[in-house]
Amino acid sequence: MYEKVNPQHPDKIADRIAGAIVDLAYAKEKDPRVAVEVLLGHEVCHIMAETSVHFDISEIANIVKRLAPKLTVDYLEVKQDPILLFRFR
Repeated sequence: MYEKVNPQHPDKIADRIAGAIVDLAYAKEKDPRVAVEVLLGHEVCHIMAETSVHFDISEIANIVKRLAPKLTVDYLEVKQDPILLFRFR
């Protein structure tokens, strides 16, 4: 059994936004640590990132604008937990 979802389904758009943020992390740093959660609803794109890479809000807004132009952006970024940074390397 498999699930087939329209490419414009909010879950698919959220996955593409998260993937683009991870791609951006790799463009900025050789071995980034980044965890991203994206939630779309009520014309807002909520993004929470725990990351070793700093993203400027304009970079995040550009990704959302490209993939979901009608949404406003709510972005929260926290530094990657230092214990996680070194435990898995």
